Amino acid sequence: MTDSHQLSPAQLIAVMDDLLTGRGDDAGHDLPGAELVVFDDDREVFRAALARHARLDDEDPDVIWIRPIVTTGGSGSGLPGFDLAIVRRRALHVAAARRDGRRVVLDLVTGQRAHVRPARGPQLAVLQDFDTWMTTLTAAQRAEIGALDHD
Repeated sequence: MTDSHQLSPAQLIAVMDDLLTGRGDDAGHDLPGAELVVFDDDREVFRAALARHARLDDEDPDVIWIRPIVTTGGSGSGLPGFDLAIVRRRALHVAAARRDGRRVVLDLVTGQRAHVRPARGPQLAVLQDFDTWMTTLTAAQRAEIGALDHD
């Protein structure tokens, strides 16, 4: 089902939270998490899984903070390495947002278009590895990462 009406910042963050945490459109429908795909003139220029947290900027409700997940080399534990200097928070300055089925379409002020949609393929595997890596951190470290308020 396509719902083409514009989303307010509060609606956008609620839909993003559902996608990021794996909640579907109804209680019986689970999604695995989300990925970000960015297009410039209909050409894909970036794709990454998204960590399971997002927030609106404190001063500008048209800015949403996210954390795309990029892996580094493996660690001694057998898990991929995640370096928070690389897996940094990123700001999306949104000019318009709408829901399109199971994805959110964001028109960015840069002129690019971003889709946040259920993760699949390699992005889903990276998200699952990141989730596992997060369990190796202390509760304070996980909360700091999830706050998205500094790098």
